Order: sequence, then C-alpha cells, then structure tokens
Amino acid sequence: MTKSYRLILVLTMTAILSGLLLSFLNLHTKPLIEAHQNNVLKSALSSVLPNSVKTEEKMIENQQFYFGYDKQNRMNGIAFLAEGNGFQSKLRILVGMDETLTQIVKIKILEQKETPGLGTKIETDPSSKSDSEWFPNQFDNLNVQQSISYVKNQEADKSNGEIMAITGATISSKAVVDIINATLNKNREIIRRNTDLTAVSCPAVAGVSENVIIPNLIAEDSEIIVIEGKSYYINRDNSGKVTRVAFTASGVGFQSRIKVLVCMNPDFSEIQSLRILEQNETPGCGTRIIKDIKNEMGQEWFIKQFNGLKVTQPVTCVEKSPKKSNGEVQAISGATVSSETIVDILNNSIRNYRYSYLKQKAN
Repeated sequence: MTKSYRLILVLTMTAILSGLLLSFLNLHTKPLIEAHQNNVLKSALSSVLPNSVKTEEKMIENQQFYFGYDKQNRMNGIAFLAEGNGFQSKLRILVGMDETLTQIVKIKILEQKETPGLGTKIETDPSSKSDSEWFPNQFDNLNVQQSISYVKNQEADKSNGEIMAITGATISSKAVVDIINATLNKNREIIRRNTDLTAVSCPAVAGVSENVIIPNLIAEDSEIIVIEGKSYYINRDNSGKVTRVAFTASGVGFQSRIKVLVCMNPDFSEIQSLRILEQNETPGCGTRIIKDIKNEMGQEWFIKQFNGLKVTQPVTCVEKSPKKSNGEVQAISGATVSSETIVDILNNSIRNYRYSYLKQKAN
C-alpha cells in the first residue's frame, strides 16, 4: 500500500466517522433543542398574552396562530411568529395582539444575532439603567390600525403607531418594524378569510377627508367608489361579493373637531369597527374616547363598544349596562359631551351613507 493511498484511506475513514458522530449528536440533541424552544415559546406566550388563561394553537394557511382565552372562555388575544432578516441575522419575533388585530399587546424577540452592543439592543440594552428592554417595550399596547412607523431622536407617538429607533442601529430597528408590518398584513387577510372575526379587516384609511379620495392611504385590496359626493371604501371576497363598507365622518366635540372611520357590514345594519382619526378633546377627560388609562375594562373600552354594534335603530348613550343588540353604548363619566358627539356623528353619517349606498345598490 503506497503512502498516498494510506493517506486517502485515513482521510476517508475520518470523514465517515466524523459524519456518523455528527449525525448521532444531531439525533440526540435535536429533541432536546426542540423541547427547549417549545419551553421558551410557552413562556413567551404567557408574556405576550398576559390576560389569557389558556392558549389554543391552530395552523391556518401554513401560518401558526395562538388564540388566547379568558376565564369565561372568550377569545381575548391572538399571537403569531414574525420572521425575517435583520442587519446581519435572522430575526424571530413573537407578537401578541388583541382579538381585533388592531393593537399590539406585547412582543418578544425569540432569536437574533445582530451586532453586539448595537443591533442586539432590539432585545436588551444594557446601557439603559432604567429599562434595559426599552425598545421592545415600546410595542406594548401600540396602536397598529395603521402600519407601524419609526422616528429617530424624538419622542414617538404610540397612538399613531410610532416607535423610536435605536441610535446606531436604525437598520435593525427598521427590520423589526418591517417584519411585524409584513406579517401582520398577511395574517389579517388569513384571519379574514378563515374566521368570523370581522373587525380586523376594516379598510385602512388615515387622514382622508369625507369626500376626497387619496388612493395611497387606502389598503391595496380596497375599492373606492363615490356616490352622491360620498366616498366609500369597499372590501370584497374572492367571489366579488362585498363584505365590508367603510367611510369617514366628522363632527364637533366638546372643544375640537372629531373625525372617525366607520367600518360596517354591507347592509349597514351593524358597525364592525370604529376608529377615531382626529380629536383634540380635554386631556384626561374627552381624550378617553380613544384611551382611558384608568379603566379596568381596558384602555380602549369606549371605542371597542362599537365593535359588532347593531344600528338598525339610532345609537344611544346610557349611563350603565348597555345592550349592544339595542344599539346602546355606555357614555364616559365626566366626558358625556365627547361621548354623545361620537354617537351623533355615527347616527347622522350612517343614515346618510346608508341611504345613498342602498339606493345606488337598488338601482
């Protein structure tokens, strides 16, 4: 046997043994790694869906969803994984949201290998003594009725879906925003097609006046029609059937103009969701029409009353125990004028928009 032949034989045997050893190690460690990842995921789920006592895992259109339920077995949240590329690594993010997919409850970075000391701050920032998780914590209770955006070196407006980027790690910050936006838009459509959750897919309209069409502010799948000078934003299913109709309306509140986006079912008998686009009411009182930080029912308890509200009769305000089937909502104590303004805007606009739309449909 020549020297070169022996060398080839030794190298071949070494490669075979190394491959067998790696295969054995992979076979042994893979279940352990998967078990660890499952434990991490379960722990993260309790963090991003803190108000859920149990979660149910469902695969819908090859996308994994985790539905959270309260003690009365009512769904109160949805979580999902969002994945994509950061500056130099893959990012894996668990996103917990409310049941309408309009507000992020919390996010958890499960995987990242960004630049140490810079990009890694998307998960934890050791230089911040007061809050090492300040970046992911910005997503807590973040309004995402519009796409999330980021600002640099200035205070972010969470009510408009803004977060502040990390100085020196803008690309990693932007990657988190882009990944969540892309996954959220995709998942909203999956939920719309496969569940009866109707409030999540109201056409995304921002800053649109009642009778002016600005196409770049409307969701891609929305159709814009004008009837008697009124703009309607229409969603259709795959067969072309209208599933939702939205419009904007406004009125004068206690001390400011209030503009709303109303999303309704096609026969205008039920409000699917309501969004306040503009208001400048009294801080701590009238502003509670958007967010009431002291209310135990949830910060957006007032606006969420309109989800699924029957409007075959005019909407009315009551002091307590409203009946949604009768079109009743509870007024905000100390902000009755602002509450009633919302109701008046809805009653007037629904009557007018319903009449024009159904008349056109009949013809």
